Amino acid sequence: MTIALKTEPTHAEVDGHRLKCLMCQCESFHKRRSHVDISLSTTMNPEWADRQVSVLVCDHCGYIHWFMAK
Repeated sequence: MTIALKTEPTHAEVDGHRLKCLMCQCESFHKRRSHVDISLSTTMNPEWADRQVSVLVCDHCGYIHWFMAK
């Protein structure tokens, strides 16, 4: 699968651990920032609504890893 992203893939760490893709074990990711969709607030805790998250897209398979700030 070819992924058309404008950033260069890079390695990522989460809490001091080098991240590997959960699907293919690749260690290269494209970094993005995003927001949690406000529509989730009806089914989840409202404090999640409109929170900014870090998104890491696997360079090999495209699996998206989402991380919320503490």
